Amino acid sequence: MTFILAVRKMRYHTGMMKLITKLIVLALLFVPMQVSSAYSYDYQLYKNHENYGIVVFPKKYISKELKKHISSISFLEVESGKSVMRRGTKNENESLMMPLEVQKKHSIEKFIVIQVLNKHEMLVGIYDPQWGLTLPSSSFGLEAFKTNVDKTLNVFRGDNPRRKIKMRFKNNPKSKAQVFNIKGIIKNVQHLGEVNARI
Repeated sequence: MTFILAVRKMRYHTGMMKLITKLIVLALLFVPMQVSSAYSYDYQLYKNHENYGIVVFPKKYISKELKKHISSISFLEVESGKSVMRRGTKNENESLMMPLEVQKKHSIEKFIVIQVLNKHEMLVGIYDPQWGLTLPSSSFGLEAFKTNVDKTLNVFRGDNPRRKIKMRFKNNPKSKAQVFNIKGIIKNVQHLGEVNARI
């Protein structure tokens, strides 16, 4: 009787081990699918004549108003595809954007990254080889984006006033405060310039 019980326990444990092994194998196969599907948003890349870019994802959530405004500031659709997770030049932040090969193919060094959250909200980041990748601390609406995109492009242009776009200021203190961390970026650039001058 004891022998029969021991055999049954052994079969039970063997069966459980087989079941656990199958579950582990399924989990290992399933997790990569989950990860790849989570990061498989399509992006849309826009580019202007200065080789600045605007990357928007997910492509399917780009509103007509956003598309219209991007084209009104002389950016053209140049490419779309699957977005990839990338870090800034200083390895400081991470965001979905276009693949590096696409960025090089279109000779884009500086660009704006937009993640559309819904019809009224988006997250806006800035990529510059000098500053790395600056990610937002809060979301923006389309009107705030319209107000601040020219300021961001002017920061990209640096000290060349002939290339700067005339900024459209509104008497709305809230919209002025919602610059994509542009004041902090300008201070960082000025500080970097002072450090480089000392070196």
